[in-house]
Amino acid sequence: MFLDEAKINIKAGNGGNGMVTFFNLNSGARKIPSGGSGGKGGDVIIKAIEDLSTLFGFKKKIHFKAENGINGASNNRNGKAGMDLIIEVPVGTVIKDEKGEMITDLDTPGDKIVVAEGGIGGRGNSSFVSGKRRFPAFAELGEKTEDFWIGLELRLVADVALVGFPNSGKSTIISRISSARPKIADYPFTTLTPNLGVVTVDNDSFVVTDVPGLIKGAHKGIGLGDKFLRHITRAAVLAIVLDGQRIIDKREDIIETFDILREELRLYNIDVYKKDYIVLLNKIDLIMDDAGLDKIKKVLEEKSGKDVFLISAITGKGLDGLIWNLYEKVEVYRKEVRKDRVIELERREMTRVYGPGIRSPEVEKIEIEKNNNEYTVKNKRLERMVAMTNLENEEALDYLKEKLKKIGIADTLKKMGIKEGSTIIIGRLVFSMIE
Repeated sequence: MFLDEAKINIKAGNGGNGMVTFFNLNSGARKIPSGGSGGKGGDVIIKAIEDLSTLFGFKKKIHFKAENGINGASNNRNGKAGMDLIIEVPVGTVIKDEKGEMITDLDTPGDKIVVAEGGIGGRGNSSFVSGKRRFPAFAELGEKTEDFWIGLELRLVADVALVGFPNSGKSTIISRISSARPKIADYPFTTLTPNLGVVTVDNDSFVVTDVPGLIKGAHKGIGLGDKFLRHITRAAVLAIVLDGQRIIDKREDIIETFDILREELRLYNIDVYKKDYIVLLNKIDLIMDDAGLDKIKKVLEEKSGKDVFLISAITGKGLDGLIWNLYEKVEVYRKEVRKDRVIELERREMTRVYGPGIRSPEVEKIEIEKNNNEYTVKNKRLERMVAMTNLENEEALDYLKEKLKKIGIADTLKKMGIKEGSTIIIGRLVFSMIE
């Protein structure tokens, strides 16, 4: 089944805890800190592959979790990193955050993105040995990660998109010029999902998609609406399909249909509206008035400034010329973007998104939430430092205080207007501002 939208819940792996342990010498007179560090938690990675064409697999499975890092061990043995979780999606999948904002567009096979980075492993007590602290009896906790939701939106990757009203013959056209075999019937909305077909031209080919029929107001979601308009955003060329059967009853109705389709595209997305396009007047086998047909063709050419093809998908008339014209337009487009694409792919690096927010090494970017005389400090780095500290261990707590003092957090908070005696909250840590 075809599914082009999904929401999934993801969670990167937690970091492993550091270990507190000592290696005792045979004499018993000395002991050496030997606790290993915890392993990093696994990342959650989304990768685009060509073997998938739908998001249907996410209909039943919506929760994804990477492996946790392993805790550190004695004799300075570090814990193993958690295994990354790779989620495979179709090429053309757009990743969106919880607010619906686009994170990235996986429009090329092999594109991948780290949507959640695994937690940092906590350091074992052997990592804290110094001239001042020879026998540290504390270790860091592994960083805990939070789960969150992201949206997946599939936009088909096709060179040519057939656009038209329901029952204009799009499905028949794609079945005649490609290997696609869509459902075809003489009633509106036969096509309920986009179809993809490969058109062979000598030793080359291009991909064409048959977008479900549009009606007036489609950009607002009327009918099948903008649910399917997204599938034409990647096309190099649009083919606007008009139903020639309308000429039999009312000639000017064809022009009105053309105007409606162009306006719907403009209202939906101006970039789609500006794409190169051609006009197809289909079902000409039903029209006996050749002079009237030529007149309509001329009006459409003058109005659009584009090529207008008189075709019959049933008899095959005009399809050979149509295929070659589309192929030439697609080739022009490919040549224009190929050079830029190569440069882009050479420079492209894996995009990294660290949970719902990007990790920032800067302490200065601090937000304060005030509640009476209590001030809650919001800063990713500071909150992580607190979360990875065992606050029940007095030595670990002293080490945290030293780090906060080196950072100059007290001076920073004073500059932000927080007065002596105020209660400060950073994650699980609560303390008072004193000189």
